[in-house]
Amino acid sequence: MPRDIHISNPSFLHLILNRELDELYLAIALRFFALSMIGIFLPVYLFFVINLSLPIVMYFFIVFALAFIPSSFISAKIASRIGFKHVILLSAPFMITFFFLLILLSSSNIPLFLIAIIGAFSHALYWIGHHADLARFTVRKVRGQEVGLAFFVNAVGTIIGPLVGGLILAFFNFTVLFITASLILLLSTVPLFFSKEFYEKANFSMTKVFSRGSLKDAAAFTAQGIGSGASSILWPLYIFSILGKFFSLGLVGTLSGVVAAFSSILAGKLSDKVGKRVLIRLGSFGLIALWFFRTLVKTISQVYFVTIFIFIPIMAFVPTDTLTYSKARFSRRIVEYLVFREIFINFGRIIVYTVMLVTASYIATFIFTGISQVLLILL
Repeated sequence: MPRDIHISNPSFLHLILNRELDELYLAIALRFFALSMIGIFLPVYLFFVINLSLPIVMYFFIVFALAFIPSSFISAKIASRIGFKHVILLSAPFMITFFFLLILLSSSNIPLFLIAIIGAFSHALYWIGHHADLARFTVRKVRGQEVGLAFFVNAVGTIIGPLVGGLILAFFNFTVLFITASLILLLSTVPLFFSKEFYEKANFSMTKVFSRGSLKDAAAFTAQGIGSGASSILWPLYIFSILGKFFSLGLVGTLSGVVAAFSSILAGKLSDKVGKRVLIRLGSFGLIALWFFRTLVKTISQVYFVTIFIFIPIMAFVPTDTLTYSKARFSRRIVEYLVFREIFINFGRIIVYTVMLVTASYIATFIFTGISQVLLILL
């Protein structure tokens, strides 16, 4: 009998005894530990180390997001043939290739667009598998808690990663960092060999993908993408110009991970008890305030103070993802809805990078990002 049905009294014990989820959680923790060693430093590497201009850095991430859109569709097609855990496995060599090309970037003329496309394809392979697994194996009555636990595991993986990354950069260089992250990334694939594979036929077209969602969902996912793009790329660039040291930036990432870990569990429980949409509304307006306060950050102490409020995005995005998985299950075509989601999240990233490109202003882009978060309530 499947593990995700006929559970009359769901409890936290169930959350940690669901084999399919346990193995996914372990893989998530190891993967995010590896990627968090690099993630917060990647835009800094391109801008401050490789000395690319800010417009070129923005173009790089625009190409990355553009390539992510068809890559999601292709990844879903591949997953229908080899299974969703296997696409997660397949993402690892592509990500390692992405790291290797970044190492060579300082000494050779590798086309930036090629590096961006390979990185996007790797991420698309992973996220289609990741979201499909969670949508398939989480339980309706405790889906908020299980998604919150996934966020918690993600956050635990990112607690040590940025600090380790900062230490490696303080004593060594980016080459050592990329190689170390690659080895841990390979290790993260091991848990996936010990659980059942599952498949879903991908006899769908882009027309069917778009029919799986509504305009309201598209607007909410676009807003999520805007927030994600600004948080992962623009915010690290902005605060590094204030902090000035890799170790300090890593410490900020670690502090974010600590706060995110605890708030993820709380957000998951609240999502199930008070309602997903209630929490999304509160979170979206909290994000508007957070992005406004980020425009006021000018000193090192202010950077650390604002970092504490990372619980606000967690409170917004745990119920957002929970509701997304519920809609994906309800649609009866999980992958089509998830591809729809990825398309508009990356559309949002393209928008925020373009705003930064046009305005050349962090402040204006942060204000735009904050205002856009009101669209989350449409989900």
